Amino acid sequence: MKILQVYKDVFPEISGGIERHLHDLSLFLKSRGHSIEILVAGGEDRIVDGLRVSGMYSPVRILSNPVVPGFTRFLSDTDADVIHFHLPLPAAVIAWALVKKKKRKPYIVTYHSDIVRQSFVMPIYGPILKRFLQGASKVIATSEKYIRTSRFLRELDNSKAIPIGVDLDRFKPDINAKKDYYLFVGRFRKYKGIFVLLKAWRKMSNPPGLILVGGGGLITKIRAFIRKNKLPVTIIVDVSDRELISLYQGARALILPSIQRSEAYGMVQVEAMACGTAIISSDLPTGVSWVNRNNETGLHFTTGDPAALCDCVIELEESPDTREMMYLNSRKRAERFFHGTTLFRDVEECLINAIEN
Repeated sequence: MKILQVYKDVFPEISGGIERHLHDLSLFLKSRGHSIEILVAGGEDRIVDGLRVSGMYSPVRILSNPVVPGFTRFLSDTDADVIHFHLPLPAAVIAWALVKKKKRKPYIVTYHSDIVRQSFVMPIYGPILKRFLQGASKVIATSEKYIRTSRFLRELDNSKAIPIGVDLDRFKPDINAKKDYYLFVGRFRKYKGIFVLLKAWRKMSNPPGLILVGGGGLITKIRAFIRKNKLPVTIIVDVSDRELISLYQGARALILPSIQRSEAYGMVQVEAMACGTAIISSDLPTGVSWVNRNNETGLHFTTGDPAALCDCVIELEESPDTREMMYLNSRKRAERFFHGTTLFRDVEECLINAIEN
C-alpha cells in the first residue's frame, strides 16, 4: 500500500524523538513492501536514507509550529492509500479540515503529545483537533497513561496505546562498559528541565561527571551556568548512532528531568534501558513515569525539584547493588515491552485496517 507520513521535520536532518520514530517506522514499512512518502514543512523534494521526502514551502514557524500554505492542496491531491499524521502539528490538522470530504483518504494519527507551550491557541484550535481525532480510523498514543491524562484522548473510542520501541539488536548492553558518569540526551529546550538537572549538580559537594548530549537555543545559557558554577559537565552537540549507543552503555544512569507534558514518553529512556542503563526521571503524569518503573528500572523524583533529583543521584552513588539490579531490570523491561519490530507491526496493522474499514 502507499503510505503518506506527515510531520514537520525528518530524521536525521532533525534529531528529535518524533523524527527518529517516523524515520525508523518508515524504513520498517518500506522493508515490508509498502511505498512510503514523507511530507514535511520546508526544504526541497529529496531522498533521505532511501525514503522519499516531499518538502512544502513554509514561510515562518510560530513557536516551533510551521505555517504551510500548501498542505491542503498536497493532502487533497495525494495518491496515497492511507495517511499517517504525527501530532502535534496544527498546520496539518487545519489543512485537513480544509480538504473536501470526497477527497479525503483514510487516516490514522500518532498523538505524540498535547500542545503545552502554545496552549493559548486551544480555544480556537481545540474543537478542530477534536473533530480531526474523532475522524481517524485509529489514534495511537504511546502509553495508556497518556490516554487517561490527556483531555483530548481520554474520551475517544478510537484510541490505542502502542509504545515506541527500539532495535534491541543495536541498542544492547556492553558488559565492559565502566558506568562512570551520568547522561542527559535531548534538545536543549525549556520543557526538558536541564536547569533543574544543573541545579541538582550544583547542590552536590563532589558531583560526579555529567554528559549533556544535544543542542538548541539554550546552549549559551547552559554553558554559562556550567562555567559559573565550575561543574564537571561536558556538552556534546553532535553524535552518531554508534557513539550514542556507546554513551548509553557507559552511563551510570540516564537522567530525564523534563518539567512539562510535552515530554509524553521519553524515547531516550527506552534506548538507555535497552542498553542496560538505569534511569532517573521526573514523576510527570505521562508515559515518562510508566516507561521508567520507580525502584525497578530506576528512580523517580518530584518534577522540577533539584533537591529531589540530587537525592536520587546520591542514592545511586551509594548503592552499587541497587544500580546493578536496575541495569538488569532495564534490559528485561525493554525486551518485554519495547521491541521495535513487534510495535511497528502493530502500527502497520492499524494502517491496513484503516483501508479495509
